[in-house]
Amino acid sequence: MTNQEKVAKAAAIFGSTTLISRIFGFIRDMVVARAFGAGMVADAFFVSYRIPALLRELFAEGSMSAAFIPVFSRELHD
Repeated sequence: MTNQEKVAKAAAIFGSTTLISRIFGFIRDMVVARAFGAGMVADAFFVSYRIPALLRELFAEGSMSAAFIPVFSRELHD
């Protein structure tokens, strides 16, 4: 398997898991909206959920992943 194929495979896995995560997040939001409706309880849930979600977005989907991919590609090459 060439380096380009390895990188493509890793990118496909990363993209697929991100898509699955987004789908589950959408389902979670639908369940919360159905269970709590629009009100203070739902607002409290979303506020309390925002901090861990922010950390996940920062490290898994944001600048950390943008910095990780070139390093990962270089390591696959070596």
